[in-house]
Amino acid sequence: MRGLIDSLNDYLGRGESVVAAAVVSKDGSAPGPAGARMLLFENADIAGTVGGGPLEGRTIQAAVETMASGQAQVLEMDLSGEIGDGADAICGGVVQVFLERIDPTPENVTLFQKMAAMQGANQTCLLVSSLAGRAAGGGGRGLFSGDGRLLAGALPETVVREAGRLGQNRFSPSLVVLDAAQYFLEPLPAADPVYICGAGHIARPTCQIAALADFKTIVLDDRAEFASPDRFPWANEVAVLPSFDACFAGRSLDAASSVVIVSRCHKQDRKILIQALGTDAGYIGMIGSSRKVAAVLEELVGEGFSRQSLARTHAPIGLPIGGDTPAEIAVSIVAELIKVRTGRRARSAG
Repeated sequence: MRGLIDSLNDYLGRGESVVAAAVVSKDGSAPGPAGARMLLFENADIAGTVGGGPLEGRTIQAAVETMASGQAQVLEMDLSGEIGDGADAICGGVVQVFLERIDPTPENVTLFQKMAAMQGANQTCLLVSSLAGRAAGGGGRGLFSGDGRLLAGALPETVVREAGRLGQNRFSPSLVVLDAAQYFLEPLPAADPVYICGAGHIARPTCQIAALADFKTIVLDDRAEFASPDRFPWANEVAVLPSFDACFAGRSLDAASSVVIVSRCHKQDRKILIQALGTDAGYIGMIGSSRKVAAVLEELVGEGFSRQSLARTHAPIGLPIGGDTPAEIAVSIVAELIKVRTGRRARSAG
């Protein structure tokens, strides 16, 4: 639902109904991950996607039916043997898509406005939807905080307790059975912050790609002509520092935070690295050649830093994909950020 919530609220605010379609389960190589979303509006406009191809077409057809009837439904499609559009590969697997009409009731307007506010504040939340729908007595939907509290919506008391418990530290959408009924749990985790230290030619594409990958991006530099919102329209924050002497002052970096060191010179990178090592950041990456990086790390060992502490540093930064343009380097950096984030969330989920 991330990325579609503003459109949903816009149409609900006009008093119009919206059909929401979500991939709730898949088995095999079917397109569209669990949680892929598509919205169909009363004017037949569409936002989002459930994966394209035959699945998309069938889902749109089912969404039109749901808009007309108001009845929630689960579309199951076996894609084994389906030929993808313009591709030689055969799609396989079975996918289930849940479709429901969301009407502009005060309860729904309140719930989805609250969801938008939480996303805007970068707070974790969980959307729980009954696959039975209200007409069948399934109990509707509810919005939960990251710590399991019901914030909006209406669900049976037993479902509230179990959904709140199950939703904590959950990062992937899933179907669950609660109180003998099926529910779709759709976590919307807070975006992990990435501190991009330096606002030069590598920082720009890194910020853009990181934002597309659902990171919260903060760009730091001591040059106002570089650290400007005009140069970084994708950034959540662009800060001009007096200097890099205390670049993380007043900020709390935890295990979900990442530090990307791509400043304008070797001396500055070293200064930022020393400060980053003094935080709890879960990822610290520094740009530079293998030779430069090794020299910096050896210098720090000589100054009393332990090799265990320095082992936190990903340097040279990024996954080794072989590129050397700013865009290619940015791709390698964000790929490594995603890899680290995926591993961290898997460990948190247990």
